[in-house]
Amino acid sequence: MIVTAGGNQAFMLAALTVLDPGDEVVLAAPYFVNHEMAIRAAGAVPIEAPTSEASGFRTRWSDIESHLTSRTRAVVLCTPSNPTGAVIEPDQLARIVRELSERGITLISDETYMHFVFDGVHSSAAAIAGWRENVIIVGTFSKSFAMTGWRVGYCLAARQVCDQAIKIQDAMIICAPVISQVAVEAAIRDDWNYITRFHEELRNRRSALRLALARIAAFHWEMTGGGFFAFVRIPDQYDSEQLASAILERAHVVTIPGAAFGQCGERFLRLSYGAVDVDALVEACSRLEKFFAVGS
Repeated sequence: MIVTAGGNQAFMLAALTVLDPGDEVVLAAPYFVNHEMAIRAAGAVPIEAPTSEASGFRTRWSDIESHLTSRTRAVVLCTPSNPTGAVIEPDQLARIVRELSERGITLISDETYMHFVFDGVHSSAAAIAGWRENVIIVGTFSKSFAMTGWRVGYCLAARQVCDQAIKIQDAMIICAPVISQVAVEAAIRDDWNYITRFHEELRNRRSALRLALARIAAFHWEMTGGGFFAFVRIPDQYDSEQLASAILERAHVVTIPGAAFGQCGERFLRLSYGAVDVDALVEACSRLEKFFAVGS
């Protein structure tokens, strides 16, 4: 394990370690936008592998397989997902790890939201037998321990991968700030399951958001099992970037256009319920309802 200056740096470290310019990297989509940027920064080529709203955006082996070529070097998963909140089913995750291992393809699994699984338990790629052969786990402490801004993450991989990654780490930042590492150590020693005390509140927010969104005819959302996001479908006639800008300007509600998360996200908006209470969510949805009622 290498401690990094946040989850994004952990992913960048993994990308620079295993990718060469021109390599193809399959991204289960909708994807976290920073993953795509890091792949391009490493000189590799991102390949979008869309998942289905009908399946709750849960990545399956069939979503990945058809996008693999002789140039595929890695596959990227994010579970629970940012932006959708989807949690990959354990049997599918195990199959993806196994199938990629047989093909000599690296899996980079972003498990930033591992402590935000509300229906069932988190399944890690590092819990699958033989994972060290081809899996790199990246994560962060900021979400699970309410330490946003301390910038501490990690990269977990086989020793031979870490032996090479540490050279890049040394050239990049040398190490995560020591004061931040001390703070994280104190947090995890105090209570590894700290964030679970907030699960009930997050479930309440998710339920309140579901009920409020159901009153907006222009929106459709099926709840997902993790994270703290709603990936909401909008009518086909809307451009997600233009709609998000109009909502911000006229309703003063922040949403993220789905197009930021890949081409398959175009007809969606991402809403977050991680940092707002139920009253604020209800108010936001009331504003959205009025926004569409008067014509957008």
